[in-house]
Amino acid sequence: MLTARQLLILKCIVEEFIATAEPVGSKMLMTKYDLPYSSATIRNEMSFLEENGYLEKTHTSSGRIPSTKGYRFYVDTLMQPSVDEDVKYQVSTILGEKHRSLNEIIQESCQILSELTHLTTVALGPDSSYEHLQNITLVPLSEHSVTAIIVTDKGHVENRNFNIKNNAYRDDLTSCVNVMNELLDGTPINQVAYRLEKDVKPILQVKIKEHEVLFNAFLEAFMKFASNNVYFSGRDNLAYQPEYNDVNKLRKLVTAFEKSESWKNLVPPKLEEGVTVRIGSDTPIEELNDVSVISASFKTGKESKGSISVIGPTRMPYEKVVSLVEYISESLENVILNYEDDENDD
Repeated sequence: MLTARQLLILKCIVEEFIATAEPVGSKMLMTKYDLPYSSATIRNEMSFLEENGYLEKTHTSSGRIPSTKGYRFYVDTLMQPSVDEDVKYQVSTILGEKHRSLNEIIQESCQILSELTHLTTVALGPDSSYEHLQNITLVPLSEHSVTAIIVTDKGHVENRNFNIKNNAYRDDLTSCVNVMNELLDGTPINQVAYRLEKDVKPILQVKIKEHEVLFNAFLEAFMKFASNNVYFSGRDNLAYQPEYNDVNKLRKLVTAFEKSESWKNLVPPKLEEGVTVRIGSDTPIEELNDVSVISASFKTGKESKGSISVIGPTRMPYEKVVSLVEYISESLENVILNYEDDENDD
């Protein structure tokens, strides 16, 4: 058990290092935070905290910085999360806008969170097995260009553009879409590729001249659809943190961002509610063991869910970020579930 004095000193050191990225010394603590202890007393307590794993000493300074254990203790015990009323109003105003698809709402939340934290945000949409194909619509863009708009029952949208070479090709494209709408309506998105091969392709081979080209185009679109539920915002924000002045660290960061599959590990464990804070080696991304990941899940339906996460250096403003992740994930869930209720009422 730490004493009240040790708790106060640890809290001040963590918050000072988060703010400045500079090692913290006893004299600075005494003067800036107006602590009612002598410099010698503070030094002794800092030594105790270091010996017990809450602080670390850097090679370049006599000051101390928080360790992973120190950050964990701060998150679990010392911080007091809260969200500013102005921020609440800003979030509710942006998320309250109507007539948007599910992926637009998730992407917007991702962007808001990134802008408010100045860190990198990753949102994961619902598993595609919970989404079903609703329809495919052809929309002319010009005399020689058409886009196929694919929509799910969750409001997820993908586009595929086609260059129209002649009227026969336009007719083939229309026939292809009609066959898919007839046979695939209501099919779970993660089963569409299989149904295309099994049920749709044999009919296209009989009815359509350029069936192979059109089949491959739609197959590619649906394969992308089933996997493309990872949304990023503020990818560059981490690069501006002092921790990433090291070129090798920055290279590892860029490499990790290129592996979109690894981000699916960010989903909090199913049994956990609220905000999950993973620090340093606790994070699920091997390439980034010197970062922290703060995540929360949100429901997108009765059985489906997504998650939203903030990624930053272990020296991140935990009080602020935890508060924002919790508030925005709850707001996002309310917007999505209310949107679904409205759609069902219609």
